[in-house]
Amino acid sequence: MKGLTDLLTITIIVAIIIYNTIIVVRFFTPEAIRDYDVVTKAYWDILPFKDTGERFSLGVIFMKPKPEGTIFDWTECHLETYEWFFPLGGKELIFLLAPKGPIPDPKKTRAFLFGPDEGVMLDKGTWHYPPFTPSGVTPTLMPRYGHLAEVTGSVTEAFGIKYDTPLTIYRKGALHALNTKYYGKGFGGEYNIRLV
Repeated sequence: MKGLTDLLTITIIVAIIIYNTIIVVRFFTPEAIRDYDVVTKAYWDILPFKDTGERFSLGVIFMKPKPEGTIFDWTECHLETYEWFFPLGGKELIFLLAPKGPIPDPKKTRAFLFGPDEGVMLDKGTWHYPPFTPSGVTPTLMPRYGHLAEVTGSVTEAFGIKYDTPLTIYRKGALHALNTKYYGKGFGGEYNIRLV
C-alpha cells in the first residue's frame, strides 16, 4: 500500500530534449487528473514547414483506464493529420480503431493493445477513440504532423477555411487538428461499442 500511496503523491516531471532544446514541464500530482478521461498538459509547436503550411507538434497526455462495460458512443478522425502515441514508463495502451470511410463501421471496429516499447501511428482519416490504459494512469507522448492550427475561438480560420471549433471540445490557444470529423452521441449518428 505504501508504494501506491507514494505513487499518488509524487509530482510527475517530464524532460524532453529536441534539437538541442530542453523543454521541461512540471505536472501536477496524479490525484489532480482523476476526474478526466484524457488530460492534455501541453502541445509544443516544434517544426513549422513553411512551404506546406504543415506543422509537427509534440504533446504530453495522460491516459486512464476504462471500467469493464464502458460504452464508447462517439469516435473521431483527423482528415489532414497523422498522430502517434507512445506510452511511457513500460506501460500499455488500448486503442479502438475503425477503417477510413465516410462514417465509422462498428462491425469493423477493433481493439488493439500496444506497448510497452512500441507506439502506434494513425493514418489520416482513421476513426478512433482516444486510447486508454489497462490499469493506472499512463503518461503518453503524442507527436502530430499535418494541418495543425491554433484555436482562436468557437470558429477558427486556418488554411483559408473557417472551422467550427466549439470550446467544449477544443482549447482556445492550443494547437489542434482542425479538419476533424466526429460521429456518434452528440455529433449525429449512432455508434456503440461496449468494453468487455
